[in-house]
Order: sequence, then C-alpha cells, then structure tokens
Amino acid sequence: MKRWALLTVGLYVLCILILGTSMFLYLSAAMNDEVSPLFYVFFAFALVLVQVVLLLVPVAIVQEKPIKRRKIVTSAIIGAIPMGAMALGFFGSIILMIWGENATAGYLYAWPVLFIPAAFWLLWGSIFYRSFSSKEPNLFTPAITRWLLKGSILELLVAIPSHIISRQRNECCAPPLTLIAIVTGLSVALMSFGPGIFFLFVKRIKDKKGKQYKIR
Repeated sequence: MKRWALLTVGLYVLCILILGTSMFLYLSAAMNDEVSPLFYVFFAFALVLVQVVLLLVPVAIVQEKPIKRRKIVTSAIIGAIPMGAMALGFFGSIILMIWGENATAGYLYAWPVLFIPAAFWLLWGSIFYRSFSSKEPNLFTPAITRWLLKGSILELLVAIPSHIISRQRNECCAPPLTLIAIVTGLSVALMSFGPGIFFLFVKRIKDKKGKQYKIR
C-alpha cells in the first residue's frame, strides 16, 4: 500500500509545482533573487512534508498495523503547520485590504510577524492532539483534514478579495502576501483530500482483487 501513498504524494507534488510556479515567478520579480528561490523551496517542502505525515495513520490502518502514539503526535504537530501559515495569510490579507501595503509593509514583512504562525501552530497542534487523539484511529486523520479544508476556504474568502482590492489601489502592484495566501489556501485545500484519495486507491485495488478472485 505504500506505493499508493507515494502516488498520492506524487500527485500532490505535481499540483504544488503547478500552483507554485505563478507565485515563484511573481516573487522572483518582486523580491530579491536570493530570497524568493529559498522561500519557494521551503514553501513546497513544508507542504509536501505535511501531506506525507498525514498519510502515516491511513497507511497503518490499511496495513492493519497498530497505531503508535508517536504517529498520532507527529500527525498532530506537523498537521498543524498549515493552520499557522493560513493564520498569517488570513490576518495579513485583512490588514492589507483595510490599510494597504504602503502603510503596513514595514510591519507585515518584518521578522516579528512570524510569531503569528508560530502561535497558531502551537495552538492547533495542541487542539489536534487533545481533541482527536482519543478518537478511533480511522477518524483521526479525517478530523484534521476537515479542519484544514475549513481553514483553507476561510483564508481564500479573505485573500482573494484582498488581492483584488489591492490591485485596484494606486500602489506598485498586488502585495506578495495576498498571492502567497491564495496559493497556500489552494494548496492546503488539495492537501486535505490526500488521505481520501489514498483510501479511494486502496478501495479500488481491493474491489479489483475481489472481482478477480470471484472469476477464478
């Protein structure tokens, strides 16, 4: 079953490459050439890592292996990373939509703003672990992915209008943060379907094997 998990991750990597290309090209023009490639690599790696970790529990379930506490803790901690990233995009988009980039760039693009995603990462990591670790193993990952999907939709509902409004202002161009928020929201939304796609692959294979067995 691991190969089907790898196929699921491979499809997600393809989606990340497609979605991230526009962001990478924009950031390459708007930011320092030394900064944007590093950011893009980190962005893509972090999202793919989360997708891989979210498949740990489903793979163990399909293989009928015991779900170790370590996998639950890892899934809760790593699965909360997108919530922190989306929190930054959400609040940043609201600020840009109200006050504009010229008035807020000095604050939004400073290192202290990273405390926002860090705080939400710790908060949601704790929520995921305490709220869902006591549930049945087959409900743990779906519970996390449902919250990721809800968070991505909420972020897109704020980031897209903010991006449109920002482009209408007499500023240089749309802020990079709104584009990052949109790409992050879409990427996380796709990520939330990963475990479901994996189970569909497994179900299809089991059904196929069952039919072959009946024919014999």
